Amino acid sequence: MKKYVILCALTLASTLSMEAQRISFERNTINAGTTLWKRPVTVVFKYTNKDKDPLFVREVDAGCGCLKPEWRADALMKGDEGEIRITYDAQMLGHFDRYIDVYTNASEKPVRIRMKALVSNGGQNTIEELFPYSIDDILLSTNNVEFLDVNAGDSAKVEIEILNNSDNVYTPTLMHLPSYLTAEYKPEMIARGRRGKIELTLHSEELKDLGLNQTSIYLARFSGDKVGSNNELAVSAVLLPDLHFAEEFTRKPNFQISDTELNIGKLGKKTKLKGNVKISNKGRGVLKLSKIQAFNQAVTVSLKKTELQPGEEVQMNVVVDAKFLGLSKAQPRVLIITNDPQRPKAVVNVNFEK
Repeated sequence: MKKYVILCALTLASTLSMEAQRISFERNTINAGTTLWKRPVTVVFKYTNKDKDPLFVREVDAGCGCLKPEWRADALMKGDEGEIRITYDAQMLGHFDRYIDVYTNASEKPVRIRMKALVSNGGQNTIEELFPYSIDDILLSTNNVEFLDVNAGDSAKVEIEILNNSDNVYTPTLMHLPSYLTAEYKPEMIARGRRGKIELTLHSEELKDLGLNQTSIYLARFSGDKVGSNNELAVSAVLLPDLHFAEEFTRKPNFQISDTELNIGKLGKKTKLKGNVKISNKGRGVLKLSKIQAFNQAVTVSLKKTELQPGEEVQMNVVVDAKFLGLSKAQPRVLIITNDPQRPKAVVNVNFEK
Protein backbone atom coordinates (compact mmCIF):
# COMPACT_ATOMS: atom_id res chain seq x y z
CA MET A 1 0.00 0.00 0.00
CA LYS A 2 2.83 2.41 0.86
CA LYS A 3 4.56 1.63 -2.43
CA TYR A 4 1.34 2.45 -4.29
CA VAL A 5 0.99 5.82 -2.52
CA ILE A 6 4.62 6.71 -3.25
CA LEU A 7 4.20 5.67 -6.89
CA CYS A 8 1.07 7.85 -7.23
CA ALA A 9 2.86 10.82 -5.68
CA LEU A 10 5.81 10.42 -8.02
CA THR A 11 3.47 10.11 -10.99
CA LEU A 12 1.62 13.30 -9.98
CA ALA A 13 4.88 15.21 -9.49
CA SER A 14 6.15 14.00 -12.86
CA THR A 15 2.89 15.02 -14.55
CA LEU A 16 2.99 18.50 -13.01
CA SER A 17 6.63 18.89 -14.03
CA MET A 18 5.81 17.90 -17.61
CA GLU A 19 2.82 20.27 -17.69
CA ALA A 20 4.89 23.17 -16.44
CA GLN A 21 7.27 22.72 -19.38
CA ARG A 22 4.59 23.36 -22.01
CA ILE A 23 5.53 27.04 -22.02
CA SER A 24 9.16 27.66 -22.96
CA PHE A 25 10.61 31.15 -22.70
CA GLU A 26 13.42 32.28 -24.97
CA ARG A 27 14.86 34.09 -21.93
CA ASN A 28 13.53 33.94 -18.38
CA THR A 29 15.52 37.00 -17.27
CA ILE A 30 15.83 40.24 -19.26
CA ASN A 31 17.93 43.23 -18.24
CA ALA A 32 16.44 46.38 -19.78
CA GLY A 33 19.67 48.27 -19.18
CA THR A 34 19.72 51.93 -18.16
CA THR A 35 16.77 54.27 -18.64
CA LEU A 36 16.16 57.84 -17.53
CA TRP A 37 14.02 58.65 -14.52
CA LYS A 38 10.30 58.69 -15.36
CA ARG A 39 11.11 57.34 -18.84
CA PRO A 40 9.18 54.01 -19.06
CA VAL A 41 11.03 51.05 -20.52
CA THR A 42 9.56 47.89 -22.08
CA VAL A 43 10.96 44.37 -22.41
CA VAL A 44 9.51 41.50 -24.43
CA PHE A 45 9.54 37.91 -23.15
CA LYS A 46 9.08 35.54 -26.09
CA TYR A 47 7.76 32.04 -25.52
CA THR A 48 6.81 28.90 -27.45
CA ASN A 49 4.24 26.15 -26.92
CA LYS A 50 6.27 22.91 -26.80
CA ASP A 51 3.29 20.61 -26.25
CA LYS A 52 0.67 19.11 -28.58
CA ASP A 53 -2.17 20.63 -26.52
CA PRO A 54 -3.25 24.29 -26.94
CA LEU A 55 -1.55 26.73 -24.57
CA PHE A 56 -2.83 30.08 -23.35
CA VAL A 57 -1.68 32.56 -20.73
CA ARG A 58 -4.39 33.10 -18.12
CA GLU A 59 -2.77 35.84 -16.07
CA VAL A 60 0.49 37.73 -15.65
CA ASP A 61 0.94 38.85 -12.05
CA ALA A 62 3.53 41.63 -12.00
CA GLY A 63 2.97 42.17 -8.27
CA CYS A 64 3.63 45.89 -8.53
CA GLY A 65 1.72 48.88 -9.84
CA CYS A 66 5.00 50.08 -11.37
CA LEU A 67 4.78 47.29 -13.97
CA LYS A 68 2.24 46.99 -16.79
CA PRO A 69 2.02 43.54 -18.43
CA GLU A 70 0.47 42.89 -21.84
CA TRP A 71 -0.05 39.51 -23.52
CA ARG A 72 -2.19 37.71 -26.08
CA ALA A 73 -5.10 35.81 -24.55
CA ASP A 74 -5.82 33.44 -27.45
CA ALA A 75 -4.51 29.86 -27.48
CA LEU A 76 -1.23 28.85 -29.09
CA MET A 77 -0.96 25.52 -30.91
CA LYS A 78 2.17 23.38 -30.80
CA GLY A 79 5.18 25.29 -32.12
CA ASP A 80 3.41 28.65 -32.09
CA GLU A 81 5.18 31.65 -30.56
CA GLY A 82 3.79 34.35 -28.30
CA GLU A 83 5.13 37.24 -26.29
CA ILE A 84 4.57 39.03 -22.98
CA ARG A 85 5.43 42.73 -22.89
CA ILE A 86 6.33 44.23 -19.50
CA THR A 87 6.61 48.02 -19.12
CA TYR A 88 8.30 49.56 -16.07
CA ASP A 89 7.29 53.14 -15.24
CA ALA A 90 10.81 54.07 -13.95
CA GLN A 91 9.41 56.29 -11.19
CA MET A 92 12.19 55.40 -8.72
CA LEU A 93 15.91 56.00 -9.18
CA GLY A 94 18.36 53.13 -8.81
CA HIS A 95 18.42 49.42 -9.55
CA PHE A 96 15.14 47.62 -10.30
CA ASP A 97 14.83 43.83 -10.01
CA ARG A 98 11.42 42.13 -10.10
CA TYR A 99 10.00 38.63 -10.56
CA ILE A 100 6.76 38.23 -12.52
CA ASP A 101 4.49 35.17 -12.23
CA VAL A 102 2.99 33.82 -15.45
CA TYR A 103 -0.07 31.57 -15.07
CA THR A 104 -1.07 29.30 -17.93
CA ASN A 105 -3.53 26.46 -18.50
CA ALA A 106 -0.56 24.07 -18.36
CA SER A 107 -0.08 24.09 -14.60
CA GLU A 108 -1.53 25.39 -11.34
CA LYS A 109 1.93 26.70 -10.44
CA PRO A 110 3.20 29.83 -12.21
CA VAL A 111 6.35 30.12 -14.29
CA ARG A 112 8.57 32.96 -13.09
CA ILE A 113 10.25 35.49 -15.34
CA ARG A 114 12.49 38.32 -14.19
CA MET A 115 13.00 41.94 -15.27
CA LYS A 116 15.94 44.13 -14.33
CA ALA A 117 16.70 47.78 -15.04
CA LEU A 118 18.70 50.74 -13.82
CA VAL A 119 16.99 54.13 -13.57
CA SER A 120 19.34 57.10 -13.89
CA ASN A 121 18.70 60.83 -13.71
CA GLY A 122 21.07 61.34 -16.64
CA GLY A 123 21.96 64.78 -15.35
CA GLN A 124 18.98 66.19 -17.25
CA ASN A 125 16.46 66.78 -14.45
CA THR A 126 16.17 69.73 -12.10
CA ILE A 127 16.92 69.41 -8.40
CA GLU A 128 13.22 69.97 -7.66
CA GLU A 129 12.26 67.05 -9.92
CA LEU A 130 14.87 64.69 -8.51
CA PHE A 131 14.40 65.65 -4.85
CA PRO A 132 10.80 66.88 -4.37
CA TYR A 133 10.78 66.37 -0.58
CA SER A 134 12.81 68.17 2.07
CA ILE A 135 13.61 67.78 5.74
CA ASP A 136 15.11 71.18 6.48
CA ASP A 137 18.25 71.33 4.30
CA ILE A 138 18.23 67.62 3.43
CA LEU A 139 16.46 66.91 0.14
CA LEU A 140 14.91 63.49 -0.58
CA SER A 141 13.64 61.59 -3.61
CA THR A 142 10.70 60.27 -1.56
CA ASN A 143 9.14 60.48 1.90
CA ASN A 144 6.92 57.43 1.40
CA VAL A 145 8.75 54.10 1.13
CA GLU A 146 6.79 51.13 -0.21
CA PHE A 147 7.67 47.43 -0.30
CA LEU A 148 4.86 45.99 -2.39
CA ASP A 149 4.10 42.27 -2.69
CA VAL A 150 6.86 40.64 -0.68
CA ASN A 151 6.43 36.88 -0.39
CA ALA A 152 6.96 35.26 2.99
CA GLY A 153 10.64 34.42 3.44
CA ASP A 154 11.90 36.87 0.82
CA SER A 155 13.76 40.15 1.24
CA ALA A 156 13.37 43.36 -0.77
CA LYS A 157 15.33 46.60 -1.18
CA VAL A 158 14.32 50.23 -1.75
CA GLU A 159 16.62 53.22 -2.18
CA ILE A 160 16.08 56.79 -0.98
CA GLU A 161 18.19 59.33 -2.84
CA ILE A 162 19.57 62.23 -0.72
CA LEU A 163 21.04 65.65 -1.51
CA ASN A 164 22.85 67.54 1.22
CA ASN A 165 21.78 71.15 0.72
CA SER A 166 23.20 72.36 4.03
CA ASP A 167 26.50 74.14 4.70
CA ASN A 168 28.01 71.22 6.62
CA VAL A 169 28.95 67.59 6.09
CA TYR A 170 25.87 65.47 6.73
CA THR A 171 25.80 62.00 8.31
CA PRO A 172 22.42 60.36 7.47
CA THR A 173 20.85 58.31 10.25
CA LEU A 174 17.42 56.72 10.43
CA MET A 175 15.74 56.50 13.83
CA HIS A 176 13.07 54.08 15.08
CA LEU A 177 13.80 51.37 12.53
CA PRO A 178 11.60 48.32 13.24
CA SER A 179 13.18 44.87 13.49
CA TYR A 180 12.21 44.00 9.91
CA LEU A 181 14.16 46.93 8.39
CA THR A 182 17.88 47.53 8.11
CA ALA A 183 19.56 50.56 6.54
CA GLU A 184 22.86 51.09 4.74
CA TYR A 185 24.16 54.60 4.06
CA LYS A 186 26.16 55.24 0.90
CA PRO A 187 28.33 57.16 1.64
CA GLU A 188 28.20 57.36 5.41
CA MET A 189 29.10 61.07 5.25
CA ILE A 190 27.77 63.38 2.51
CA ALA A 191 29.68 66.55 1.72
CA ARG A 192 27.96 69.87 1.13
CA GLY A 193 26.09 69.90 -2.18
CA ARG A 194 26.77 66.18 -2.78
CA ARG A 195 24.41 63.26 -3.21
CA GLY A 196 24.06 59.99 -1.39
CA LYS A 197 21.49 57.31 -0.78
CA ILE A 198 19.97 55.16 1.92
CA GLU A 199 19.38 51.53 0.99
CA LEU A 200 16.58 50.00 3.04
CA THR A 201 16.26 46.22 3.21
CA LEU A 202 13.05 44.52 4.29
CA HIS A 203 13.42 41.14 6.04
CA SER A 204 10.02 39.49 5.66
CA GLU A 205 10.70 36.78 8.25
CA GLU A 206 10.55 39.52 10.90
CA LEU A 207 7.08 40.65 9.87
CA LYS A 208 4.38 39.36 12.19
CA ASP A 209 1.28 39.95 10.08
CA LEU A 210 0.28 39.11 6.55
CA GLY A 211 -1.12 41.92 4.47
CA LEU A 212 -0.35 45.58 5.04
CA ASN A 213 2.28 46.55 7.60
CA GLN A 214 2.81 50.28 8.16
CA THR A 215 5.19 52.25 10.33
CA SER A 216 7.06 55.55 10.52
CA ILE A 217 10.82 56.04 10.62
CA TYR A 218 12.62 59.33 11.16
CA LEU A 219 15.61 60.92 9.46
CA ALA A 220 17.99 62.61 11.90
CA ARG A 221 19.18 66.02 10.74
CA PHE A 222 21.95 66.23 13.34
CA SER A 223 23.37 64.23 16.23
CA GLY A 224 20.83 64.00 19.06
CA ASP A 225 17.88 64.98 16.83
CA LYS A 226 14.37 64.12 18.03
CA VAL A 227 11.51 62.48 16.14
CA GLY A 228 8.56 64.48 14.87
CA SER A 229 6.20 64.97 11.98
CA ASN A 230 8.70 67.26 10.22
CA ASN A 231 11.34 64.49 9.83
CA GLU A 232 8.96 61.53 9.44
CA LEU A 233 9.16 59.00 6.59
CA ALA A 234 6.24 56.64 6.01
CA VAL A 235 6.97 52.96 5.35
CA SER A 236 4.50 50.34 4.13
CA ALA A 237 5.06 46.68 3.30
CA VAL A 238 2.61 44.15 1.86
CA LEU A 239 3.43 40.59 2.97
CA LEU A 240 1.81 37.89 0.82
CA PRO A 241 1.12 34.31 1.91
CA ASP A 242 2.51 31.34 -0.01
CA LEU A 243 -0.71 29.74 -1.24
CA HIS A 244 0.50 27.59 -4.13
CA PHE A 245 -0.78 24.04 -3.58
CA ALA A 246 -2.36 25.21 -0.32
CA GLU A 247 -5.70 23.55 -1.09
CA GLU A 248 -6.94 20.55 -3.03
CA PHE A 249 -6.64 20.97 -6.78
CA THR A 250 -10.36 20.48 -7.33
CA ARG A 251 -11.59 22.85 -4.63
CA LYS A 252 -9.78 26.12 -5.13
CA PRO A 253 -11.51 29.50 -4.90
CA ASN A 254 -11.37 31.98 -7.78
CA PHE A 255 -11.21 35.60 -6.62
CA GLN A 256 -12.76 38.15 -8.98
CA ILE A 257 -13.20 41.90 -8.48
CA SER A 258 -15.25 44.24 -10.65
CA ASP A 259 -12.67 47.04 -10.75
CA THR A 260 -9.29 47.95 -9.26
CA GLU A 261 -9.60 51.63 -10.25
CA LEU A 262 -12.45 53.10 -8.21
CA ASN A 263 -13.41 56.62 -9.33
CA ILE A 264 -15.68 58.31 -6.78
CA GLY A 265 -16.01 61.84 -8.16
CA LYS A 266 -15.11 65.29 -6.88
CA LEU A 267 -14.84 66.17 -3.19
CA GLY A 268 -15.29 69.96 -3.40
CA LYS A 269 -17.23 71.06 -0.32
CA LYS A 270 -18.43 67.54 0.50
CA THR A 271 -17.27 65.94 3.71
CA LYS A 272 -17.34 62.40 2.33
CA LEU A 273 -17.22 60.50 -0.96
CA LYS A 274 -18.54 56.96 -1.41
CA GLY A 275 -18.08 54.19 -3.95
CA ASN A 276 -18.17 50.41 -4.21
CA VAL A 277 -16.76 47.41 -6.05
CA LYS A 278 -18.11 43.88 -6.31
CA ILE A 279 -16.17 40.82 -5.20
CA SER A 280 -17.18 37.35 -6.37
CA ASN A 281 -16.03 33.74 -6.11
CA LYS A 282 -15.97 31.91 -9.45
CA GLY A 283 -14.13 28.86 -8.11
CA ARG A 284 -15.07 25.58 -6.44
CA GLY A 285 -13.74 26.24 -2.96
CA VAL A 286 -14.61 28.79 -0.28
CA LEU A 287 -13.07 32.21 -0.92
CA LYS A 288 -11.67 33.82 2.24
CA LEU A 289 -10.87 37.53 2.34
CA SER A 290 -8.37 37.25 5.15
CA LYS A 291 -7.23 40.90 5.18
CA ILE A 292 -8.91 44.09 3.97
CA GLN A 293 -6.83 47.14 4.81
CA ALA A 294 -6.66 50.78 3.76
CA PHE A 295 -3.28 52.40 3.11
CA ASN A 296 -4.59 55.86 4.00
CA GLN A 297 -6.39 56.92 7.21
CA ALA A 298 -9.00 58.82 5.21
CA VAL A 299 -10.27 55.59 3.62
CA THR A 300 -12.66 53.18 5.36
CA VAL A 301 -14.06 49.92 4.02
CA SER A 302 -17.09 47.81 4.88
CA LEU A 303 -18.69 44.64 3.54
CA LYS A 304 -21.22 42.14 4.90
CA LYS A 305 -19.10 38.97 4.72
CA THR A 306 -15.50 37.91 4.24
CA GLU A 307 -16.13 34.29 3.22
CA LEU A 308 -17.84 33.54 -0.09
CA GLN A 309 -19.17 30.19 -1.19
CA PRO A 310 -18.72 29.20 -4.86
CA GLY A 311 -20.88 31.51 -6.99
CA GLU A 312 -21.42 34.07 -4.21
CA GLU A 313 -20.87 37.83 -4.54
CA VAL A 314 -20.48 40.68 -2.06
CA GLN A 315 -20.31 44.46 -2.39
CA MET A 316 -17.35 46.25 -0.80
CA ASN A 317 -18.19 49.83 0.16
CA VAL A 318 -15.42 52.45 0.24
CA VAL A 319 -15.68 55.86 1.94
CA VAL A 320 -13.22 58.75 1.83
CA ASP A 321 -13.55 61.16 4.78
CA ALA A 322 -12.23 64.65 4.01
CA LYS A 323 -11.32 65.48 7.60
CA PHE A 324 -8.65 62.75 7.66
CA LEU A 325 -7.01 63.67 4.38
CA GLY A 326 -3.42 64.77 4.88
CA LEU A 327 -2.83 62.58 7.93
CA SER A 328 -1.08 59.92 5.84
CA LYS A 329 1.49 60.17 3.04
CA ALA A 330 0.18 56.98 1.41
CA GLN A 331 -2.04 57.09 -1.66
CA PRO A 332 -5.73 56.22 -1.03
CA ARG A 333 -5.80 52.49 -1.72
CA VAL A 334 -7.40 49.34 -0.36
CA LEU A 335 -5.48 46.07 0.00
CA ILE A 336 -7.30 42.73 -0.18
CA ILE A 337 -5.55 39.49 0.81
CA THR A 338 -7.27 36.24 -0.24
CA ASN A 339 -6.75 32.48 -0.14
CA ASP A 340 -6.87 32.20 -3.93
CA PRO A 341 -3.46 30.70 -4.88
CA GLN A 342 -3.58 32.36 -8.29
CA ARG A 343 -4.57 35.78 -6.97
CA PRO A 344 -3.57 36.13 -3.33
CA LYS A 345 -4.02 39.90 -3.33
CA ALA A 346 -5.58 42.86 -5.09
CA VAL A 347 -5.14 46.60 -4.64
CA VAL A 348 -8.00 48.99 -5.34
CA ASN A 349 -6.85 52.51 -6.16
CA VAL A 350 -9.35 55.08 -4.87
CA ASN A 351 -9.41 58.05 -7.26
CA PHE A 352 -11.12 61.38 -6.65
CA GLU A 353 -10.73 65.09 -7.30
CA LYS A 354 -10.31 67.57 -4.48
